Amino acid sequence: MSAAPFDVAPVQERVRTLVPTLRLVAGAADYAAVKSLADFPAPCAYVVLAAEQYTNAPAGHGRPGEQVPVSQDGAVTFGIVVAVRNYREQRGAQVSQELIAVLGAIRGAVVGYVPPGAGTRPCQLSRGRLADYDAGTALWEDVYTTSQSIGVLA
Repeated sequence: MSAAPFDVAPVQERVRTLVPTLRLVAGAADYAAVKSLADFPAPCAYVVLAAEQYTNAPAGHGRPGEQVPVSQDGAVTFGIVVAVRNYREQRGAQVSQELIAVLGAIRGAVVGYVPPGAGTRPCQLSRGRLADYDAGTALWEDVYTTSQSIGVLA
């Protein structure tokens, strides 16, 4: 068992493999580097860890300065930010169709997927929203939940 944060890399790889229409599937650092909607290499997706919430577990007893074994179960939230673009039409209808197709493929790859790791559960879609839209580029955010167990063996 590990005390490391949830690793989104297997989710990234799954989306990259199962949704070949995406030009890029990347992580938080690449997403943070994008400065404007025009800079997204659409269609593309960014998988980012959003939050972890762990329950406190009985830790046992130890002497001061000693580390004791601990295991905790937690809820994990991660997001997939998707950018799509249609240069031919600025009103949104064609962008909407492209977004529906890309989101359907990504959701089909992620919902029900059990990531590797201790205590993980099938991923579930929690919510989605249009984050931004400008001149034929739409930015959509889907939020997923799963779980994981962390711990130290001391």
